[in-house]
Amino acid sequence: MTQKKSNRFLSVACSAIIATSVVSYSPPSQADQLLRLAQSLCDAAKTDDRSGMRKKLKSAKIRLRNIYHDLQCGSTGSLLRVATKSDSLQAATFIATKIGKKSLAKPEPDGKNIVQWTEGLVAAGDASKQAFVDLYNSKM
Repeated sequence: MTQKKSNRFLSVACSAIIATSVVSYSPPSQADQLLRLAQSLCDAAKTDDRSGMRKKLKSAKIRLRNIYHDLQCGSTGSLLRVATKSDSLQAATFIATKIGKKSLAKPEPDGKNIVQWTEGLVAAGDASKQAFVDLYNSKM
């Protein structure tokens, strides 16, 4: 090939590759972003990462109060139940403070609010959950 034809072929090939990559790229949807946020909040609740929760919510510009009731962490249930089961007292304190009294008192799908559910754990013999009962009662 001559130099001109070679450069032209290279130019057309590069243009085709760029056009294909531009067309095939699609930014993550808002639903995907919210799902990732929910997953990272659940993970932070399990690991007692209070500052991680705060950073994730701040970067997403979302208030926990606005999404708390729609947020479920697998079969465990709410974010507070995950924090309670994982003995994540700092995360539970952050969540309870941010969601407000009404959300703490609102029953979850099983008909129990967070205080009743945690008291049930204590009654079943898990005395380590008493600190959570005290925390939730102090926030109500």
